[in-house]
Amino acid sequence: MRNLEKQQKLEGFSLFELIVTMGILLILSIIVFPIATQKAQQTRLDTYASELVTDLYFQQQQSTMRNESRGVLIESNGYTLFDGESSAEAIEKDIRSYPNNIRISSVSFSMGNEVLFPEGNFKPSSFGTLIISDGTFAVQVYINKEGLIGYERL
Repeated sequence: MRNLEKQQKLEGFSLFELIVTMGILLILSIIVFPIATQKAQQTRLDTYASELVTDLYFQQQQSTMRNESRGVLIESNGYTLFDGESSAEAIEKDIRSYPNNIRISSVSFSMGNEVLFPEGNFKPSSFGTLIISDGTFAVQVYINKEGLIGYERL
């Protein structure tokens, strides 16, 4: 008899409570999902910019320490690291490509689309900015005439 009384006292959630809970979860997901997606896209673009800045910095340091000319050739779908006086005369090349939806645009360097660090020199022979974009978000990468390299969101 005691078992019957205990079973009758146990109650679950009502249909109304379940519908209200599901509605709250749905509203939260509608609000949070687009924000999370935007943050993920911005972070991915920041990662591509950071990789380019790191590679520019690496070429700069290698030029200074090894007393070799090194540079970076900027293209719309990626960039190429090279050893030598220019990308055409390069001894070694390392091509870095971006996915189809990521583009480099607005390349405005003082000497075309190459950044060259002359033999043993910290300062680049070419300086300026470029923009990495996915169509929605953009990041500007810069290198000044003193050799300072960085990036910032636009």
